[in-house]
Amino acid sequence: MNRLLLVVGDASPETVRLVLDGRPARVHVVATTVVGPLAWLANSEDDAHLQAEMRAMQAERALEGLTDVSTSVGDIDPVDAVSDALAGFPADEIVVTGAAADDGLGLSLAPFRLPVYRVGPSPRRGARIHREVRELAGGRNAGRLLAFIVGMNVALMVAAIVLSLIALLVLWAVGAF
Repeated sequence: MNRLLLVVGDASPETVRLVLDGRPARVHVVATTVVGPLAWLANSEDDAHLQAEMRAMQAERALEGLTDVSTSVGDIDPVDAVSDALAGFPADEIVVTGAAADDGLGLSLAPFRLPVYRVGPSPRRGARIHREVRELAGGRNAGRLLAFIVGMNVALMVAAIVLSLIALLVLWAVGAF
């Protein structure tokens, strides 16, 4: 039996070892890149990619000597990361773990037609935010992306108007206008 372990965010070695239930022949660990909203807006994904590489190495160390393990670092979008991994690893099932793995991730992985299990603690509060960033980055919801862009432009326009009014008020107060 081959298992694909999808690590989305931090996961302890004990949690990673839960994937060994049933003694799989091989495990391929995919650690996804977890990017916060500000880092995504700033296109600053390098640190997140390095952290994903570290999570992959930690998971490999946790499983070393217990089963045949291989690792890779995935994209921000776990669905894309799983798709890439399945191209080179014939998994029989997918096991999801990690603090940033939201509850809806299992449904997103349904098109692969593999059983999806979750191990470890339930998602943290920030998992919903990470899901929103992944959906924006993946371009899966064009309406939400458009609303986000329009909303940001409106917010910037309102900020510019407010700052202009403040500048006019200051100029009027000092008698320069």
